[in-house]
Amino acid sequence: MSCADEQALVRVTATDTACPTSYGKSYWSYRSASTGDTTKLCLTRIYHATYCMLGQQSGDSISLAMMTAVACRREPVPAPYNQIMHITGVYRAPAGANANNCRRAAGDQTRYWSWLVDDGATLLCTTIYQGG
Repeated sequence: MSCADEQALVRVTATDTACPTSYGKSYWSYRSASTGDTTKLCLTRIYHATYCMLGQQSGDSISLAMMTAVACRREPVPAPYNQIMHITGVYRAPAGANANNCRRAAGDQTRYWSWLVDDGATLLCTTIYQGG
């Protein structure tokens, strides 16, 4: 798949440099067995509404595995995770953004979990996947 494809899940932002790590940012490195050279790719996760990710729920809190992508109907959920999180929206983050900004209509009583990604520029909205 092309990096410009609308369904791409990661973007390479730099190579062979110190990579920032935060929500939705990570890196991948490879050491060549033949030359011994190491190549490092800085990665930024691209989030899409309707896609699913892995989460670890403890009480009311959910830790999202920010770089994962999984089939929404995945069973069983792979350890150490215990939830499939459904991305309900990816929005430009307003000031003070939180899960209340994820509501899709007046009176929406859905329970949302949200994260600020892209250095706070994007609001990622999720729910626990219920099937369907």
